[in-house]
Amino acid sequence: MRITYFVNAMMMFESRNTRVLCDPWITFNGESLSGLYNFPETNMTRADVTELKPDYIYITHTHADHFDAPTLSLFPRDTPVIVSWYDNNFAARNVTRLGFRNVIVSDPVHGIPLNGGDHCWLEPSAIYPEVDSVGTFRLDGRVVVNANDNPFSAAQCASIKERFGPIDLACVPFSYQGPYPAFYENLDAAEKHCKAEERRQRHYDTVIRFAQALEPKFLFPFAGGAAYGGSKALLYPFYGVGTPQEAVRRAQVACNARPILLSERCAFDLASGRYTGTYVERSFETEKAYLQRIAAKPQPFDAGGLFYIAESERIDLSKLLQRARERQAAWQTKGRNSTATYFLDVGEEELYRLSLADTRIARMREVEIAERGFYEIFRVPYPLLIGLLTGHYNWSNVKTQHVWFKRRPDHFDPDLHLLMSYLQL
Repeated sequence: MRITYFVNAMMMFESRNTRVLCDPWITFNGESLSGLYNFPETNMTRADVTELKPDYIYITHTHADHFDAPTLSLFPRDTPVIVSWYDNNFAARNVTRLGFRNVIVSDPVHGIPLNGGDHCWLEPSAIYPEVDSVGTFRLDGRVVVNANDNPFSAAQCASIKERFGPIDLACVPFSYQGPYPAFYENLDAAEKHCKAEERRQRHYDTVIRFAQALEPKFLFPFAGGAAYGGSKALLYPFYGVGTPQEAVRRAQVACNARPILLSERCAFDLASGRYTGTYVERSFETEKAYLQRIAAKPQPFDAGGLFYIAESERIDLSKLLQRARERQAAWQTKGRNSTATYFLDVGEEELYRLSLADTRIARMREVEIAERGFYEIFRVPYPLLIGLLTGHYNWSNVKTQHVWFKRRPDHFDPDLHLLMSYLQL
């Protein structure tokens, strides 16, 4: 069994009978429809991707750096696409909308038979079951776990180990993307630097926790390979993204797994223990010119952008937000108990005030905010908010690229951010 790595969470598992391509996403020639870009820069072409010819494509979840329509368009529409089962299977629906005719949802117990006796089992993330999935594959008799962007869950790791026996290869995240601390206005540069370093260390610890729980023979730290367009590109040092080399160094001290390092188009054979290609460490310093190029790219919601709406054509959105807030409230019955207040700033004199504690909509200036409890401000381009309300965009897919944030006090409310995906008409 062989693993070939490309960028971010894009990799290929190959056995004697089966080729599974996970999360294909390439921003060819530094162009992106989503505002999210490969990091480091890749030189892969459309022809290179077409030549991969997978037997199956595994979409772990539909975030823009894992589910990319332009890259998926390069594959025949009869290619089997495998996804996890979910209570609300947005992954299967979105893949089907792209025209793929053979979308296979994993059976919760029996999984999915692949070619020649190979098999896989795909299941929702234990921490965020609405968002992500974990894939376990048995290929050439070897067990491979793809944890992609999943937060660590001791219970889920124990369950996987119990059900599928000794783990040969665990592919686990050494870093996670997100807006904090880089895009939070309530932090100054020194605070962002400190929070970013804390974030890096937490993520290294997560690699170790995965390794200790799964006890794999081989450990591959991956994912976290994305950058954001516009001015956000130059804030990369505050993303809190570490390096695979440092993750490997930490893991070697804490566990018995043999760590492997792979950069673009490098491969590793589990049977022989041999590498194809040479690992090259990439960082902000090596990619600075690339980040400067994507920082200069126009953003779609700014003046002159493809989706810009002139100020003279804008209307008060209170009535639309009222309907969307009522629909959002219906999703709060599914175990999300936050009562946080949040404000939407679309660049006008007044912000929209909403709260998960009720369904009222109000408008006020930012200087008039007098909340005693936690609140968060989301600075959203007006046309993007329209797209979010109509369902043309999903909050979790665009917030980091196109939204700026401010919160008081400085703590994370995961329920609020999850429920923002349901602020729709």
